[in-house]
Amino acid sequence: MNDHSLIVKSISLVGVAQPTSGLTRLPGCESIWPVGEVAGAFLLGVISASSLGLGAFTARLWKPTNFVLGLLTAFGAGALLSAVTIDIVAPAVDHDGFGWLAVGAVVGGLAFEILNRTINARGGFLRKASTSITFLRDREQKRIREILDDLERIDIFDGLPDRELDEIGRSFRPVRLDAGEILYHQGDPCEHINILAEGAIALTTLDGVSQLHPHQAFGYLAFVSGTLHSSSAAATVDSEVLRLSRARLRSVLGSCPEFAGRLREKACSESLLATVASHHPELREEQLDAWVARVRTEGIESLPQLVQIDTPPPGEQLIDHLGDVEVFRSLSPALLAHVADLMFREEHEAGYVYFRPGETADRMYFLMDGDVALVDATGESDVTVLLHEGEEFGLHSFMTGMQHTATAIAQSPSEAWVLPRAHFAEFAAREPEVGKAMDDFISSDRITRYLERDQGLDAEQVSGMRRRMHSEFRRGRLAPTVSAKMMQGAPLAIWLGLLLDGIPESLVIGGTADALRVSFVVGIFLSNYPEALSSSVGMREQGFSWRSISLLWGTVILVTGMGAAIGGVVFQKASANAFAVVEGLASGAMLTVITQTMMPEALHRSGGLVGLSALAGFLITTLLGAA
Repeated sequence: MNDHSLIVKSISLVGVAQPTSGLTRLPGCESIWPVGEVAGAFLLGVISASSLGLGAFTARLWKPTNFVLGLLTAFGAGALLSAVTIDIVAPAVDHDGFGWLAVGAVVGGLAFEILNRTINARGGFLRKASTSITFLRDREQKRIREILDDLERIDIFDGLPDRELDEIGRSFRPVRLDAGEILYHQGDPCEHINILAEGAIALTTLDGVSQLHPHQAFGYLAFVSGTLHSSSAAATVDSEVLRLSRARLRSVLGSCPEFAGRLREKACSESLLATVASHHPELREEQLDAWVARVRTEGIESLPQLVQIDTPPPGEQLIDHLGDVEVFRSLSPALLAHVADLMFREEHEAGYVYFRPGETADRMYFLMDGDVALVDATGESDVTVLLHEGEEFGLHSFMTGMQHTATAIAQSPSEAWVLPRAHFAEFAAREPEVGKAMDDFISSDRITRYLERDQGLDAEQVSGMRRRMHSEFRRGRLAPTVSAKMMQGAPLAIWLGLLLDGIPESLVIGGTADALRVSFVVGIFLSNYPEALSSSVGMREQGFSWRSISLLWGTVILVTGMGAAIGGVVFQKASANAFAVVEGLASGAMLTVITQTMMPEALHRSGGLVGLSALAGFLITTLLGAA
């Protein structure tokens, strides 16, 4: 008697559900009584899910490298793929039940997608790096579609090939401006093409003030000609501006030949040259002629500038970025250099969480490379703020002592400079100029909006908070940390997301327990281990205690067993066609899990070797089932 028969015989002693699907009934599987059937299905569900606890326990003792974790995840995906294809799809094909199974698979895949999106929108995307990256990518796609709608209203972008338009759209970055905030001053270097997405912008020149409205481009002349701004731009109401930097455009022009041609024609046009000459009388005609000759010879791809602006070294770039932050804007260069000396550099992979709601704001960050998304993980808002190089984050919580109300996640490999609050507090206590700058910042309308909108305080509470912060600043101290609105929805959503990944197979285990192949249970077991290991590492990095993580996985194991028991009861007397649909629901959901969460996670962590690891998982699981 082989191992497979031994396992089935032992299961039949407990009693499991009658076969109702296309799976072949195995000898010696007679049920004893209904309670035994439920107990047997429950036991199988717990066994298949027990590797979740093993994976969580392993994560507490050992934190694998991204590469190893990716290979394990790919191996588990291959094992789960074997369980689906060999033990669900193949028997259905053999017994002419594939049509009903296919119907169920489509419904199951769609149902998983809908539930997954719903749960992710409430914070469930935080359960692992792959779901975080996928969630942020989807929001980024939505943002890009909105940007493309704006671009197509601008003459120079209208009619571009879809591929070029999409490439350019991905390079634009949104910037939120409060009413009265200045985007740039006259005489500043022009490093961006700007498009007003919403709100209103006032352009101030020597000739007067003009009002811009949504879908208008501005700063374009100085950008194309490589000159300094001849106007100042300020938001007259709360606004959003889309910005395309010179560095990002330079990186995409090589793959956008039609747009490069349009830029070249515009740069060499008589109308642009005449406008540049009128705005910049200091430029000689020979300079303009030499610049046009260079554009025609070298092409626009190098974005030659009439007025060359030298790029400062990284240390000076950091000081420049500090000077752009409102609270530091009034500080002298020497004090800014001292603030920069307090900072240290960090590098992180995509998916890294800098902070999450409810955490103490003991650091402020300056992003020097990469992209970071600020997400409201409570589900109260679907707005995601995407940050790019040169931008700060965590400022308001850092200065006010309030806890974070958003999740900051690296959307790509990122480099950030970190300002520790403790070090800055010591520095501020020694420098009255810094204390005054902070006191002025706390009095600004921006802090009022932050406390009311993000922290949920009323006007009286805001006034009390301000009095407390001013009192602390006068004593040379930062405001102490206080409680803030906590993230309520995400832990429950993460738990629901974990259940969503595991319930489909538990129903199949319960419904087909007496005809179940070893490879199916083995496949589920092997796929659950890296799933739990990866998610446990991610949840630990997001601030979950080991007790909370253990509780999450323990309840998932219990509910998986209960799902198998329910499957054994509900589908005990179902017709073959009805159960084929149920198997299809499970297989569709499981295949969606593989392709949408497991393989992206593996590829993100390990790169090209994940294919071989997935193949190994598939072959080993199939071999165990055939033994």
